[in-house]
Amino acid sequence: MGRIDRRGGFGLPALCAVFAMVISATSVQAEDTKRPEIPKCERSLGAITIVDGDRKGWNEYDLQSPQKLLKLYVQRSGCFVLVDRGAGFDAAQRERDLGKQGSLQKKSNVGGGQVRAADYILVAEVVAADRDTGGSAAGGIVGGIIGGPVGGAIGGGLKTRDLEAQAILSVTDVRTSETKAVEEGKAKKTDVSFALGAGAGGWGGFGGVVGGGYEDTEIGQVISLAFLEAYKGLVANLGSLPDNASDAAPEQAYQTIRPTKMHRFPDPGSAVVRKLPAGARVDPLGEKDGLWWKVEDENGNQGWVKNTDLEPLR
Repeated sequence: MGRIDRRGGFGLPALCAVFAMVISATSVQAEDTKRPEIPKCERSLGAITIVDGDRKGWNEYDLQSPQKLLKLYVQRSGCFVLVDRGAGFDAAQRERDLGKQGSLQKKSNVGGGQVRAADYILVAEVVAADRDTGGSAAGGIVGGIIGGPVGGAIGGGLKTRDLEAQAILSVTDVRTSETKAVEEGKAKKTDVSFALGAGAGGWGGFGGVVGGGYEDTEIGQVISLAFLEAYKGLVANLGSLPDNASDAAPEQAYQTIRPTKMHRFPDPGSAVVRKLPAGARVDPLGEKDGLWWKVEDENGNQGWVKNTDLEPLR
């Protein structure tokens, strides 16, 4: 390995070689282990709200909904504007109700038409978690999905050599219902151990603000990291979203609120293309002339109608 010096130790060249081996091994471990780094975006991709998916696997581990955890990821990433549809929204609605009752001060500027619409919905699911790779308490969420046994110790009673979890995040377009992206994230106990050892500041530096078992239980930490990996994948694959989701969406459909006529031109004296009954669906084509809109009916007929005879189709 290297020559022994007079004091019975290894010479400097040998020690340098040993240190190089240690540094190299540490670098490989760092590269192969998931780092708890929230991605950053240079621009917002739109407004988003967070909901729980059908597979609420976190319940099997006495964990609360991951919405607070995911809100923290979204907010710190700067990739979306958070739109609250939970407790904060309910409180805001109470303020609006006070405004309707005339209880708020003058110039409070709280009223209708101010709530921002969500462009996207972030759906969170835990689809797999392994609470005992040795098999003595197998089942859990995986068993619940594929029909195996469900049981064993949960929450703080976990006694395992290894833990693994798989989480899935998907993004749905509010206006079109299209699924824009689906990403899975996987993590295991050794990933969490590395993250804590790398100075994550009390699991991700969250300092207890997340709660719900995601910071103070092993399986919660593993699932937190799995969600983070899924979120990283989403952000990486959603860069092609439009700058303005509302403008990019198809034009909203309308329906007639009374019998009306579709004219060939924006003029009541022009030829009638067809008579539209009340409740007929029409799709605006984007051309406007005062109160007149050019539309297309369900049969492909095109013509002009007055927007005073229309209302949004619900």
